[in-house]
Amino acid sequence: MRVPQDVANPLAIAIRDVLWYKPNVLSFFKDCQLPSALVAEVKDQQRAGTPTIKIVHFVLDKLDMYGDEGWVVAKRILTKMNYWKDTKSIEPDRRAHALESLAAFRSVMKEFEAEPEYLERKEREKREKGMQEERESRGRISQLDHAKLQSFRDEFDSVYVLKDPKERGDRFEVLMNNIFAYYSERSEGPFKRTGEQVDGLFYFDKHWYLVEIRWKSEKSKAADVSVLRDRAARSFGGDTKALFVSFNGFSKECLESMAGGDYERVILFDGSDLRCVLDCQIGFDVLLAEKQIELVRNKRPWVSAVEIIKRRAGN
Repeated sequence: MRVPQDVANPLAIAIRDVLWYKPNVLSFFKDCQLPSALVAEVKDQQRAGTPTIKIVHFVLDKLDMYGDEGWVVAKRILTKMNYWKDTKSIEPDRRAHALESLAAFRSVMKEFEAEPEYLERKEREKREKGMQEERESRGRISQLDHAKLQSFRDEFDSVYVLKDPKERGDRFEVLMNNIFAYYSERSEGPFKRTGEQVDGLFYFDKHWYLVEIRWKSEKSKAADVSVLRDRAARSFGGDTKALFVSFNGFSKECLESMAGGDYERVILFDGSDLRCVLDCQIGFDVLLAEKQIELVRNKRPWVSAVEIIKRRAGN
């Protein structure tokens, strides 16, 4: 995300008027953990006599090219100047003007931080961090990647509006396998073997999971689930489990046929579950573990993410 122009301009003026000297400006950028390559470019521009205001805009433009990592550094720059306290070291003849520039920047920052998009992103990142802490307690996981989590949301939004069922189904399969790769210990993606196509395969909690992924207008039936169950039962990989992803859910007769089974190895996952995962109300791996517990303890292959989230909140 690029710092908006109406925020970047007063920021640049505040940095110039408060810090003033080139070494101070350079030190400020270093304290904000500006990438070393950019620090070198700032030095070159200072030697060439480039005004500080232009240098600040140059830095913000460059950080925008770094994506989410650049936005993290840009936020440090905004925050550090917004809460700048060392005003006594400003020379007396410049202090009043510098404080005026700093106050103007702070006023703009107050409005910027109040914008819904900014607050929504901050809240989402807070949820993502909380979700990550719980995932870290489960053992080997991927590093927290805000950009990748956002890419899942963006891809889902793109897939959701597609009119062609085949294209939508193909894109949905790719999205789900990317999600498995992020949340599981290992993901092999789709594969073919004699006489059948398997939509996904991933390793989680000491079990391999065969996956069926569907986005059709009708709900999935008991016969559909039975095929996946048989595949898992026939697998040579030991106690193989299965995950059936049906965006539009499962028929009543399907759920009734699976209730209370002693040898059930298929866990059900639908579109409402995916929405909770994408919204970072619960991690996919945490949700899968909770569904597995429900299957073992209460013989329920289907329990919604919403129910699980409400129950956990009550506890």
